[in-house]
Amino acid sequence: MERVKLALIGCGGIAGAHVRALEDLWNRGVRDLEVVATCDVVLERAKDRAREVKKFQKKQPRAFASLEDLLGSGLELDAADICSLHSEHHTLAVPCLQAGLHVHLEKPLAITLRAGQRIMGAAVAAQRVLAVGENYRRSPYERAVHWAIRQGRIGRPRLFFWQDAGEALGKWGWRNFKHAAGGGWILDGGVHFTDLFRYHLNGEAREVYALTRQFEPYRYDEPKLRQGAYRVDVEDAASALIQFDDEVVVQWTWASSAPGKAFNKRVLYGSEGCLDWESGWTGRDGSHLGRDELVAAFMESLGKDEQDRLFPGGSHDAIAVELKDFADAVRLGRVPEVDGEGGFKAQAICMAIFESGWCGRPLSLREVERGEASGYQDPIDRALGLI
Repeated sequence: MERVKLALIGCGGIAGAHVRALEDLWNRGVRDLEVVATCDVVLERAKDRAREVKKFQKKQPRAFASLEDLLGSGLELDAADICSLHSEHHTLAVPCLQAGLHVHLEKPLAITLRAGQRIMGAAVAAQRVLAVGENYRRSPYERAVHWAIRQGRIGRPRLFFWQDAGEALGKWGWRNFKHAAGGGWILDGGVHFTDLFRYHLNGEAREVYALTRQFEPYRYDEPKLRQGAYRVDVEDAASALIQFDDEVVVQWTWASSAPGKAFNKRVLYGSEGCLDWESGWTGRDGSHLGRDELVAAFMESLGKDEQDRLFPGGSHDAIAVELKDFADAVRLGRVPEVDGEGGFKAQAICMAIFESGWCGRPLSLREVERGEASGYQDPIDRALGLI
């Protein structure tokens, strides 16, 4: 079967992780994807990534400074891997889909849900694969947690606590600004977590009640000295209660404006025990498996075909695993593990937190997904011409 000819679009920081993941697959003999083009508004960045790819592929991809030049080049392409600013996901993905390319998007699906719906609509119209880069679920420990839950080791899930607090006031470029990123960490990194909630609970969120705050309006070149400041407009703290199917309650708190002692705790409780992201599984009767033991038990349960599917070539690079899954979806005509709808559902939980904080009341996910509660997102959508 021929390799999927891939264009890497957006060649900034996260694109480097994608190149390293592709190199990991290539070196393991898993060569289903071939990068034939790189594209970035800063042409030198595209050339740098192309040179990195050449080191393992031996053939250097062509570098482009615009999507228009790439799509009009006549180069034979099957798919695009988009690693751009959130605000550009829809402006890049939709033309790629319309040009007949399959699309893999770094998370989140889009900067807002309206933008995400445009991408999904274009994928349906073009009958092309749309995958969203949710790599966290593909790590050995998250796979082991998922397996343990399906095995009934904690009984019926009840309460999921996901809590992170500390202080981080350094500058983070475009991610500090709502109109480029869509929000702060609750969307940027948090969409990974909401994907994990859906993955582990095997269900959908139904209602969200949240409070969001911006306690620290500035980010700094020297955070300890509070020097070199610029003003930001994204949240730095949020606390949410999320009701899932089967009356499961998720309590998610995150803060980067909590000085002093940092605090991190992630535990899923069920009727017969719990899974702790630090210590592993503990049963009602006190029986216990540590993290490493849990992963080992999971790995031992896998047949060869399942091992190859979950960890192609033995790779534990989660981005490599997601890109191989995308390649399989393109080559075999199947649905990727996290498709456009999965990406949309995970993002909708994040946007429901923003929308609930904005309007000051609990919101159903149906309201948010249908655009009936969109006060937080509306200014972004207007600025991008989506309303």
